[in-house]
Amino acid sequence: MFTSILVGLDGSLQSQVALAQSILIGQRFRARLVLLHVIPGPGHTGEMALGAPWMEFTDANMPTTRADLVQAAVDMLEDAAGAVRRAGLEVETRIREGQATEVLREMADQVGVVVVGRKGLRGELALMSDDPIGPDTRALARRSNRPILVTGLVPTAMDRVLIAYDGSPNSETALAFGSRFAGITGAHLDVLHVGTDQPEGRKTLARASGALSVAQLDFDTHFIEGELASAIPETIARLGSNALFVGAHRDEGGWQIPSHTEVILRATDIPVLIHMQPVPPGASSYTAHRRTPS
Repeated sequence: MFTSILVGLDGSLQSQVALAQSILIGQRFRARLVLLHVIPGPGHTGEMALGAPWMEFTDANMPTTRADLVQAAVDMLEDAAGAVRRAGLEVETRIREGQATEVLREMADQVGVVVVGRKGLRGELALMSDDPIGPDTRALARRSNRPILVTGLVPTAMDRVLIAYDGSPNSETALAFGSRFAGITGAHLDVLHVGTDQPEGRKTLARASGALSVAQLDFDTHFIEGELASAIPETIARLGSNALFVGAHRDEGGWQIPSHTEVILRATDIPVLIHMQPVPPGASSYTAHRRTPS
């Protein structure tokens, strides 16, 4: 499922979380990790990251030239690769020049999932630094054609997965993806529908239960009457969820992040996997043991 994982590293604290989360996932799937750092083109040296925060630069050794900054990035990647190797995983490092979102989007086609922090250096340094979602993460979520895992504030085991489900084709895709994930990792699935009509909500969840009734997976379904922004964090706290899967859609203008997806990202501090690819026609959904909706 995740035979290879692309990890965006820019030296920010959240990219360290992305690295740690990727190692945990990689160990579950025996995946190869591709560690990527993107540097701006010539003329934008002032925008370059100074490598990992743990390098503790001083005034005496602070990189000033482009060559020094590139070397700092190389050192950062090698340090990160060492952590991956110590975890027993295969790893490669790459430095590319360009715009971070575009490079990540291009390289995403070569891997199973892209892992990024919620906010990188640009987000931390932006005037609107209180925004929990960084500009590069938001842009990648809008445009990537591969699944994106936006990490939480800390790495988690991702063994209690909440799936946001409304019965749409996009949420059916998230359900199928989540059941595949659980089938491999043994994670518990919680399927959540948020709405205002309880009878219709129960019918929607019954469809999810029907789709999950064949394979032997552990799952529960939940209906909450209310608004997504409040229901999601309340459910996460009540169930102890440590990952959330959500489906996204593509419109004629390209990959767009739906409003509900951004609401979910803003309302949570756990890893959120945004599955942007529709299920191919004729593809079968992976299913699980039926449980009574709660």
